Amino acid sequence: MFKHLFILSVALLIILLFPLHVTADASFDHDYVISDYDFTNYILMTVDEIQLFLEAGGGILGNYTTTDIDGKKKLASEIIYRAAVEYRINPQVLITLVQKEQTLVTRFPKKPTQLDWATGFGAYDGRRPVERFRGFTTQIDRAAWRLRYFLEHPWEFRYRAGQTDRVDWHKVTPQNTATAALYNYTPHLKGNKLFFKIWQKWFGAPIGTYADGSLLRAKGEPGVWFIQNGKRRPFKSKTVFLLNYSFKNIQEVDTKELQAYEIGEPMRFPNYSLVRASLGELFMLTGNKKRPITEGLFKAIGFHPEEVIDVEGNDLDFYELSKPIISPYPTGALLQDRETYGVYYVKEDTKYPIVDESILYNNYPYNSIIKVDPEKLDSFKTGPHVTFRDGILIKANTSSAVYVISNGERLPIISSETFEALGYQWESIITISQPILEMHPLGEVLRVE
Repeated sequence: MFKHLFILSVALLIILLFPLHVTADASFDHDYVISDYDFTNYILMTVDEIQLFLEAGGGILGNYTTTDIDGKKKLASEIIYRAAVEYRINPQVLITLVQKEQTLVTRFPKKPTQLDWATGFGAYDGRRPVERFRGFTTQIDRAAWRLRYFLEHPWEFRYRAGQTDRVDWHKVTPQNTATAALYNYTPHLKGNKLFFKIWQKWFGAPIGTYADGSLLRAKGEPGVWFIQNGKRRPFKSKTVFLLNYSFKNIQEVDTKELQAYEIGEPMRFPNYSLVRASLGELFMLTGNKKRPITEGLFKAIGFHPEEVIDVEGNDLDFYELSKPIISPYPTGALLQDRETYGVYYVKEDTKYPIVDESILYNNYPYNSIIKVDPEKLDSFKTGPHVTFRDGILIKANTSSAVYVISNGERLPIISSETFEALGYQWESIITISQPILEMHPLGEVLRVE
């Protein structure tokens, strides 16, 4: 009897820790789906906790057993736990993925194939699933492997942190590697919004933690902290705080709660902010650098005087003084010669020729093109040709060989098995001429374990 009471108590505890019916008030941000910390916290649940969670879900996985990759019969919870630990992916991410794809945590399948394609690995839109990835164990194992691979090889994939791209014809700029990994796994807004909804419902803001975006202050202590990606980022400037936040939103917490978070980078002004220091000097802020700029030049760039932020004496202390802005295109722009119609990517004092429309379309899908006179283009020195950015799949129109651009090189993908294991989409391959292909140096053959 005592044993049964103990099991019941543990089950209730797990349901409290990981509730199946929590009202999620967080709104979906397509640029930030989940933190890197939550994505990779693989020790968050024990195998027993996973089992109790699956049982509480009420679906088939509560009692489902099958053969694991070591040939032994195991519960679904054991298979999820093993994959999570082996590939260092939060088991909650795998649970959410299974629910998003096939609803197996809360339901029994209406057809056997739902277990066969539990995580959607190798089951691509509009095409027949890849048979060698069939089976619950393979699905869990390969999904965890692929998510880890995305994190460790971001340059081989289209969606990358900090890089703007198209998702269902919407502009998306993943703010961290975990969000980029989810878009590489499921390149659709609807699928990632569903992942977010399930994650928030089951695992969002667990007891004793604070959601990303929270503003915290330790009781009786000065200073405000911004919670992001499992870290606390300090505000070292009152001006930075007041640009986007309000003091009324600060929560006071115990010092021990705040100290549980690792200290991250200080909060900074938005990138490319124009600021005026106390002595009247004007700077453009890029990353952790402050670059002097003249009033005439910032007007030529297209900034309005009202966009200049007046800062206090110490607001810029943690910015490193860098070289002055000398070009009206410090952040980069597309310029087209009015006479030849040639297009260039211009940044700082250099123009980079774009010799193929597919490069223009895929590298700069949201940039407008500015038409200028040849004399203006002549004022810039000429740099190397623009090549395809990392993560783009290409092939020549004279061959069936497929390559992925990685660190500027083209890596051959010599088998369909490798191509499909990495989750690439056949329809994403861009066909180009042989000369354009050869603009990209040949790299090593892309291999996976």
